[in-house]
Amino acid sequence: MIRLNYIFHDCFFLETDSLGVVFDFWKDPRSDDEESPLFLKDFPESKPLYVLVSHFHKDHLNKCVFGWRKHHPNIHYIVSKDVRRHVRYLLDADSSYAGERVPEKAISVVSKGDVFEDSLIEVRAFGSTDIGNSYALIIKEGRLKVFHAGDLNCWTWRDESTEEEILRAEKGFLTELQPILQFTDNFDIAMFPVDSRIGTGYEEGAKIFLDKFSVKRFFPMHFTLGDTEEERARLLKDAVDFDRYRADRGEYIALTAPGDSYEFFADDSEKVSNTIFERQYFLSAGDCNAEKEMALTLLTSKLIDIATMHANSLGIGNPNMPDNHSGWVLSRLTIEMSEYPAIDSDYRISTWVESWNKHFSERCFKISSPDGKVYGFARSIWMVLDTYTHANAGLDSLPFREDYISDEICPIKRQAKHRLIMLENEEGAESPRVLKASSPIVLHKFLYSDLDAYRHVNTVRYVALLMSQFSLSQHDENRVARIELSFLDEGEYGKEIEILRNNPEDEHALETPTSFLLRKADNKEAILYSRVFFSKR
Repeated sequence: MIRLNYIFHDCFFLETDSLGVVFDFWKDPRSDDEESPLFLKDFPESKPLYVLVSHFHKDHLNKCVFGWRKHHPNIHYIVSKDVRRHVRYLLDADSSYAGERVPEKAISVVSKGDVFEDSLIEVRAFGSTDIGNSYALIIKEGRLKVFHAGDLNCWTWRDESTEEEILRAEKGFLTELQPILQFTDNFDIAMFPVDSRIGTGYEEGAKIFLDKFSVKRFFPMHFTLGDTEEERARLLKDAVDFDRYRADRGEYIALTAPGDSYEFFADDSEKVSNTIFERQYFLSAGDCNAEKEMALTLLTSKLIDIATMHANSLGIGNPNMPDNHSGWVLSRLTIEMSEYPAIDSDYRISTWVESWNKHFSERCFKISSPDGKVYGFARSIWMVLDTYTHANAGLDSLPFREDYISDEICPIKRQAKHRLIMLENEEGAESPRVLKASSPIVLHKFLYSDLDAYRHVNTVRYVALLMSQFSLSQHDENRVARIELSFLDEGEYGKEIEILRNNPEDEHALETPTSFLLRKADNKEAILYSRVFFSKR
C-alpha cells in the first residue's frame, strides 16, 4: 500500500511499506508538538524517513524538522543549498551553537542537477522559478516516480506586470522544465502549486506542466496563503477547479484538509498501460530539417525508441530475450504524414501492438500535437534476429499476453509487396514485375557511422541515404507524405552497395512513388526496397 497524506500548504507525507518521505514541512495544524507531529506518531522509529526541503522560505521550512532525529534515528535530510546557509549553525562543527547538531552523514545538500541515491530512493534536484529546488524522486520499491515542485511555477502576475515581465516569467518556467523533460516526461504522482493569488491566468503553470508531462495522479498545493478565512476559501476553491487546467489523462485529486490522504496499491503504481504507450518530446533546431520541420530521420529514430521502451515495459524487450545473442529488428516500416511538427514545438508519439504471431509482431504509431492534432501514423513489422545465425529466432520464447494487443485503429494502408529494380540490359529485367532503373546507379560504401548495436546498418542511416537522393529544391517544394521500407537483407560494414532508382512520371503525386532498391555491388543481392511518396507543401 502507498499512502499520500496532505499535511498543510506544500507539505505532504508519502509512505510506502519500506519508507516515508516528508516534503516541505511548515506546520501540522492538528498538532501542538512540532518535534513530534501527529502524522509521524505511528511511523515506526526504525523505518527509513527522508525529509526533503526545497528552499528556506518559512512556508517550506520549519527548523523543527532537524529535531525529529530524537524519535526517528533512521532519518536523512535532503535540502537545497540555500537551506544549508540558513541552518549552518546546526551543521558546522565549529559553530557556537550549543545544541545538538545534525551529523554530516544524515544530511545531503543538493543543487540543481545533483542526485542523491541510496538503496531505497533516488532524488534528483531540478531548478525553480523562485529559489531552491524542485524534486523528482524514484521510489525503487515499485519504481514509483514522484514530483514535488517546491515553488516552481509560472509566476506571471499578469494583472500587475508588464508584457516583458510576463514573457520573461513564462520563458523562465519553460526553461526550468526542459531538464526535467530530459529525465522523464511522466510521473505517478505530481504535487504542484495552483495559487490564485497570482490573479488572471493563475492556472497557467499547472496547465503547461500537465501538457508536457503525463501525470497519473495530480495534487494541487500552495493554496493556503490568504489573509482572511474568506480569501483562503476562495484560493482553495480555485486550486481544485480542475477543469481550468486538466489534461485528458490521469486523476486529479483534491487533498485540502490536514490529514486528508489518498491510498493505492503498489501493483497499481507499477502498472504500465498494456496497450497504448505514449511519450512527449520537444523539437529543437538541431532536430529539424532544412525546412524547419521534424526531420524524417529523427522521426524514424523516435519510433524505434518508443517501440523499445514499450516492449521493455511489458517484459518483451531485448532485456527479456532468452539469451544474449538475439534482439528485436525491423522487417518493415511505413510512415505516412500529412504534416510534420514544426521547430520549437512539442509533439507526442503513441504506440501499440496490433498483431502478434510466432514469427512477427506488427506495431503501430500515432504522431500528434499535445492538443490532439494528428500529424500522421506509422506501421511496422518486427522480428527477433539471432545475431549469430542472422536468422529469424522467433517470438515463441517471449512472455507475450493477449491483452497486450490493442484495438486502436491505424488508418494507413500496409505497404505493398517489394519489387526488384534492374538496369534495362540485365537478365530478368524484361519481367513485368521488375521496375526499370530510370537513372544511373549511385554507389555507396557503408562505414563505421552507419552501424548500430548489431553491427549492421542502422535504419536511420538508410532513411538519411534515401533522403539525400532528392535535391534541396525538391524537399523545399514538397514534403515526404509516405515512405515504405522493406528490409530484405543486412547491410554490412565496408560493403559497397548500388542504389537503383525508378522515377515516377509525376514526381509530386502521392499515387506515383519514387522507388529504390539497394543491393550489394558484388553479388547484386537486394538488401532494401523503398517507396517514397511526395506531396506539395
